[in-house]
Amino acid sequence: MAAGVASEEPEGAAVPPSPRDRRRRWGKRLGWALAVLLAPILLLSAFFATPIGKRFIADRIAAVAPASGLRFTIGRIEGDIYREAVLRDVTVSDPKGAFLTIPVVELDWRPLSWLWSGLDIREVSARRGRLTRLPELNPGDPDAPLLPDFDIRVDRLVIDDLTIARGLATDRDERADLAGRIDIRQGRALVDARAQLGADDRVALLIDAEPDGDRFDIEGSYRAPAGGVLAGLAGLDTGYAGRVVGDGTWAKWRGAAVARRIGSGAADAPVAAFRITNDAGRYGVLGRLRAGLDADTLTGRALGETTAVAVSFRLENSVVEGRAAAISRAIELRAGGVVDFADKVVDGARLRLDLRDPDLLGPALRIEGGTLVANLSGAFDDLGIKHEIAVRRLAASGVTATGLAQSGSARLDGSVLSLPLALTAERLTTGIAQADPRLVRGRASGLLTYDFESGKLAAERARITFPGLDATLALRGDTRSGAYAVTGPVSASRLRLEGAGEVTANARILASFGSAAPWRLEANLNGTLSRIGNATLVNLAGERIAFRGALAMGADQPIIMRDAVITAPRLTARLDSRVVTGGGVTRTVLAGSGRQAQYGPFRFDAEIAGDGPRAVLVLADPLPAAGLRDVRIALAPREEGFGLEVEGQSLLGAFDGELALILPGNAPTRIAIERLEVYRTTVSGEVVLADAGPAGDLSLAGGGIDGTIGFRPQPGGATGFAVDLAARNASFGGATPISIARADIAASGRVADGSTSVDADITAAGLEYGGLYLANLSARAAVADGAGKVTGTVSGRRADRFALNFDADVAPSRIAAVARGQYGNAQITMPRRAVLTALDEGGWSLAPTQVGFGGGFAIAQGTFGGGATDLEVKLARMPLRLLDLGGADLGLGGRLTGIIDYRQEGRDAPTARARGRIERFSRAGLVLSSKPINVLGVVDLGPDRLTAAARLFEGAERRGEVSLAVSDLGAGGDLADRVMTGRLTGRLAFDGAAETLWRLAAVEAFDFAGPVRIAARATGTLRAPRIAGTLASDDLTVQSALTGTRITGVTARGQFAGSRLELTRFAGTTAGGGTVSGSGTVDLGGMSAIRGPSLDLRAAVRNARLLDANGLEATITGPLRIVSNGLGGTIAGRVTIDRARWALGIAEEDVALPRIATREINGEDGRARAQVSASDAAWRYLVNASAPNRVAVEGLGLESEWGIDIALRGTVADPRIGGTARLVRGDYTFAGTRFELTRGRIQFDVGEAINPRLDVLAETSKNGTDVDIAITGNAQSPSIVFSSDPALPQEEILARLLFGGSVTTLSATDAVQLAAAVAALQGGGGGLDPIGTLRRSVGLDQLRIVSADPLIGRQTGVAIGKNITRNIYVELVTDGRGYSATQVEYRITSWLALLGTVSTIGRDSVLVQVSRDY
Repeated sequence: MAAGVASEEPEGAAVPPSPRDRRRRWGKRLGWALAVLLAPILLLSAFFATPIGKRFIADRIAAVAPASGLRFTIGRIEGDIYREAVLRDVTVSDPKGAFLTIPVVELDWRPLSWLWSGLDIREVSARRGRLTRLPELNPGDPDAPLLPDFDIRVDRLVIDDLTIARGLATDRDERADLAGRIDIRQGRALVDARAQLGADDRVALLIDAEPDGDRFDIEGSYRAPAGGVLAGLAGLDTGYAGRVVGDGTWAKWRGAAVARRIGSGAADAPVAAFRITNDAGRYGVLGRLRAGLDADTLTGRALGETTAVAVSFRLENSVVEGRAAAISRAIELRAGGVVDFADKVVDGARLRLDLRDPDLLGPALRIEGGTLVANLSGAFDDLGIKHEIAVRRLAASGVTATGLAQSGSARLDGSVLSLPLALTAERLTTGIAQADPRLVRGRASGLLTYDFESGKLAAERARITFPGLDATLALRGDTRSGAYAVTGPVSASRLRLEGAGEVTANARILASFGSAAPWRLEANLNGTLSRIGNATLVNLAGERIAFRGALAMGADQPIIMRDAVITAPRLTARLDSRVVTGGGVTRTVLAGSGRQAQYGPFRFDAEIAGDGPRAVLVLADPLPAAGLRDVRIALAPREEGFGLEVEGQSLLGAFDGELALILPGNAPTRIAIERLEVYRTTVSGEVVLADAGPAGDLSLAGGGIDGTIGFRPQPGGATGFAVDLAARNASFGGATPISIARADIAASGRVADGSTSVDADITAAGLEYGGLYLANLSARAAVADGAGKVTGTVSGRRADRFALNFDADVAPSRIAAVARGQYGNAQITMPRRAVLTALDEGGWSLAPTQVGFGGGFAIAQGTFGGGATDLEVKLARMPLRLLDLGGADLGLGGRLTGIIDYRQEGRDAPTARARGRIERFSRAGLVLSSKPINVLGVVDLGPDRLTAAARLFEGAERRGEVSLAVSDLGAGGDLADRVMTGRLTGRLAFDGAAETLWRLAAVEAFDFAGPVRIAARATGTLRAPRIAGTLASDDLTVQSALTGTRITGVTARGQFAGSRLELTRFAGTTAGGGTVSGSGTVDLGGMSAIRGPSLDLRAAVRNARLLDANGLEATITGPLRIVSNGLGGTIAGRVTIDRARWALGIAEEDVALPRIATREINGEDGRARAQVSASDAAWRYLVNASAPNRVAVEGLGLESEWGIDIALRGTVADPRIGGTARLVRGDYTFAGTRFELTRGRIQFDVGEAINPRLDVLAETSKNGTDVDIAITGNAQSPSIVFSSDPALPQEEILARLLFGGSVTTLSATDAVQLAAAVAALQGGGGGLDPIGTLRRSVGLDQLRIVSADPLIGRQTGVAIGKNITRNIYVELVTDGRGYSATQVEYRITSWLALLGTVSTIGRDSVLVQVSRDY
């Protein structure tokens, strides 16, 4: 068929190509394809040969940025880049900038060889380069191979005239020249190089190795003298020279390497000597190294004087397989395994390190029996290290660890080694006896990391545990700088401290150490001490002690404490320390303060100085019963012991002294009192503390005290004592002065365990302490071997008279006592003895004991005296007045029935519970007494809360109720202070008599009476209450005993705000129709038993009689202000006196009584018993008053009217007046003669006590004679001059005035009395009291002017009196107009008298007079 087709082709068809034609055709096509492929390459090659192409190459070279940071820049390229080229201005840089510049680099190379063989350089020359510093490159690519995997051919390498800049190696520019050849290809390695650096440095190296050709040659030399280029670049101070020589073939080659130290004075001092071998590719190195490094460095100590080195390995295709050993005096290191440097993999290696020198790491860290065994595998950048570490004993900074072991798998990731901790320790010894028993079987876990590049060491959450101890710590370290730090929490559980108890605590520590700086430890502590077995510590602090604070210490540094706080049931303290530098010495002073249950608040400073301990302890209130306050005790070392300085306050007054505690080396301790002053009494003497007991004598002298106290040891370990003291008119100056008229103490005895004997007599009289006065005291004690009898009597006065007899039977563990007597007019009874039984744990137990007083009784029982008090008291109708005998001086009245439970541990917060009722409860002051009221009350006192409630009744009618709760009482301090500052919630509702509440405040200056309604609630504190509520009254009476003020019908409205009662308005009237209105505030904050409310009242008065006292009346108009702080106050105002009257003689007649000479047996030595209210005494005047007239002065024969303009200042107890009084009119009647006042001016000086300057003239005419009396001078020492017309002698004038006749008609007795009167008047000094002057001159005990009394028909007259005997007084009264009276007084006692009176009007009487002192 094909043939048929072919036969049918038309004529002229194409003939098929022959095979030859086809080959030609494909060849042509392949040629065109190669042309198309090679054309770009050829064109690119051609382009690179152009100037533009060369510039492009230079720019691309500059743009290359390898990880190392090494960069090249080329100024321009000249010549043929494919064969011989010249590179101009070549600069080599690192990340910090250029470090090498080369002006010309000549290059002959074959770059196209790189495509099929490797680097092919026929010649490269660098000329006139300059090296300014050594490069600082970044770490290279971790994945890059360590050895090249391509051929290297450099036929000729020349570095000509390279300048090493001054300061880089030496202090001058140095020249370096190098020539060499490198050929590494086709199984042969050839390196041949020679260099000269500077004048003397030489380096030569020849390596020619070809295994297939059995060729192996190594030869080299090195010379680098000290001060040369190579030594300078390496930072060496010593020069070295070395040489490597050998001979043989690849199958067997033997050589040696030697290094010597040169230029050090020992020209041939060897450094290293090694034998080098090669047996068909197994290389060996064997020899010794004498590094000669500084022994202060770790490397120097590790290598030691000599180090033996043995290495055997095979290197094939970048794989090293072999083993090595290095042995010195300090270490023994052995290793073996396979390392592939091409792939950077450890295929398996084992390392063992034995520590032969325990002090390798320095004197601060000693390691005995240290061993490390490790198996290594994995890539260089992810190397696994399975290891075991064992240390038999490790000692550092006084801490020793034994049996240390660590095992696990560490990993090296790049440059960071990660070591999981699995450390165990058999025992840790710190030298702290309390802690070491717990430091066994310790374990540590966590992750430790070390960065070989940075030298940083770190650990996170490394946990360290011992039985009862646990710590989780973080570690940071820098091995290059030698600085390390550890921080984290540390806890201890039930750590037993011998002699103390068990500690459970936690702390956060920060410790730094290392060679870079001295070690330092800081810690924040918080913990408790419990299960305390030390009785002294329990008594001081309690059963459990909590502590917290900050602690810091360091090498050669003092221990510093910051904000340390100790909290315990019986002790709270805060401690701190400060560093003090003085005199070139730095020391730590420990300071603190706190409160102890028994000794109260304290503070101290202490330090350990070079010559011994020093301390200062200040006790604020160590023993209240003895009045000890602010006691300061200073301790300082002395040559043979210590010196003590003491000072403070006591019940007896201030004390101050110096004592010596003498501690001789071969003699007993002595306490010498070098100086001790207790107020005005001096104590001296010495006590020797011998083994047999104390011995010594103390003497007391001065201040009315004289006597001795002696101690002597006695057989059986007893101490004998003898006391012989006498007091005569002694006095002590404590907070409350003490005076003793007479006292004698004679006592002797012995004190021994369980056997005490005392024989003592005490007598005293005239002892006064504050409000307590003991007229007589006598006591007798006779106790032998702890058994005997004590008796005594005491009488005196405390607000009222008392007398007691007491009797006690004493046994070693039992006391039975009874006391009976009276207080005031009431008997104190005890139906049976009070029995006290000693408790085993200390203190006493009181059996139920009944005490009766004034118709009431109390039963008490409980325990006390052993650090704890637990008492129960039951009362039935017990008069509250008995509180005054205990020194309360509250003046409370009423009878109490109820039950009181009281409990307290030492000085801990007490607890109490009380239930009861008070019948007719009241409070009496000097002038006022509150209206009696019945009270039902309940009180509950807890450690931190007080609640109380009461209901108030008048008869059966409820008048009010009060409730309060005080919380957050705090944990220390006086109970009253705690209650006053606690958080208050209270309520008061009252509808009754104002005097019931007001007079309980004991404010005597003012009084409120009448109905009042109060509804109030209180918050805040009792010291600063915040009160809300209202007060209202429509019929109050306000009066003052000080001024005689009486305001009635007072309406008042007020509301409480905070602690104040704001009176929005009050208004009332006075006698005579005057009015008073105003407003003000009453502040209840700060009230106490002795402090009333604060007042600020403003009033407008109009024609109001506000003064009516002691014969002085005043009706005034103007503004007034009354301000009080609760203790006293100020009465201020600027008023006009509408009218006033001063009645002379009324006070004298009503108050003055005859003074009868008496002597009271066992009395109070004439001590004034008059009590002056502190509140009244502190009231001040600030009043300006004026009146043109209508100020009447009357009485004692004087009828006058004055005008005044005065300023009243001073206090109620010491008033001061400034200003002037001017006479308007008046007359004076004396001895039946009327004188007319013709001139009168009285000038007051406010700067002194009232003693005005006088200028008064009185005139009269009698029997044809004009008589003038001129009074000048001042009131205390007036000058009284009598004159007459016609002129007469003064005695003649007085005779006519007094006796009605001439002096010539007088009897001899009258003449003598007249002469005495004239002399007295001329002598002055008697004040403005001519009557008194005359009385004294004529020998009377009483001579006074009495005012007229219309009720008995008596005119103004004269009274004269005389003491006939000690108990009888007679007085005659006459007015010269028919009235006369005789009075006889018979004084039975100091407070009881009979009065009999007979008068001309038939009024005869006999009276009994009872007087009471206030």
